[in-house]
Amino acid sequence: MALFKKSDYLVGLDIGSGAIKVAEIQESRGSRALVRFGMIPMPVGAMEEGMIKDPEQVAETIQELCTSADIQEPNAAISIAGYSVIVKNITVGKMSEEEMQENLHVEAEQFLPFDVQDVYLDFHILGDNPEKEGQMNVVLVAAKKDLIDEYVSVVELAGLNPCIMDVDAFALQNIFELNYGEVDQIVALVDVGATKTNVNIIKDNKSVLIRDVSMGGWQITSEIMSQGGCSAEEAEQWKLDPKSSKMDPEELSDIIAMASSRWCEEIRPAIDFFYSINEERPDKIVLSGGGSLVKGFKELLSRETGIPVEIMEPFSALEINDSQFDTSYLERIAPQAAICLGLALRKVGDK
Repeated sequence: MALFKKSDYLVGLDIGSGAIKVAEIQESRGSRALVRFGMIPMPVGAMEEGMIKDPEQVAETIQELCTSADIQEPNAAISIAGYSVIVKNITVGKMSEEEMQENLHVEAEQFLPFDVQDVYLDFHILGDNPEKEGQMNVVLVAAKKDLIDEYVSVVELAGLNPCIMDVDAFALQNIFELNYGEVDQIVALVDVGATKTNVNIIKDNKSVLIRDVSMGGWQITSEIMSQGGCSAEEAEQWKLDPKSSKMDPEELSDIIAMASSRWCEEIRPAIDFFYSINEERPDKIVLSGGGSLVKGFKELLSRETGIPVEIMEPFSALEINDSQFDTSYLERIAPQAAICLGLALRKVGDK
């Protein structure tokens, strides 16, 4: 198609409420190399809880990031999450992919909390249901049309061509699989962003439960700004490096501890719900997102859930040129890059 360049690689563009991340990954002879990466703070107020409030400002910030990261590829993979996105594992009668496509609206309607005419639908057939003869398991994805259209519009305004719209949880799973391969454990992938957190529980290398929660690192940042009388930039710095703070150490510690506790209270029900259905608990939790860098959160989540917790290292399976990238910087911000890198693994023409 004339729309695309000869390359089938895509720019991974993660448009977050706290920051925008962009990456390019190229594959050669079975290995993958990071060729471009950049991250820039999202202007305060330009996005709130995953909703674009100032399209022009968001587009300008994307342009600025692409220029600074020397992005040449115009085709992009982007993703969404939140309450306007529904991901469900459903069971339907066995049918071909073409038949499923024809019956999608009818099959989906009973599972959606909003009018089927207001959403874009997609699906992925997982295979036969081993417990129900003549049935098959399907992943159903529904997203509000206004949310999708909003993201597509702002990316086009920035001069990029959005080729793939993904879901944050699936992008996270992509980069996890690249770095960890197939695992014989049940793993809960938990990404704590600025204003939203998603949980993706994987069993037998398949996503079996996805939950999105409207909470994240901005809770801490805004409280520090309020009590510390500082800018958003200073609050972010103090949140991740309390020693640099000009606030009373005990007051700052209380803010961080209270928010971290609330995060655990929101994450734990997803794990408990999985247990109630499967009578199994995840063998480990793998954390990503900016919230994973908050001091003490990893340890608190492990205590609250009784499950070992580790921080994702999304760059570990990629070849990285030390003369091109500041590897100490990449190591420091690595968990924040997970979704962006997962998107960069997508190719033109992927479903």
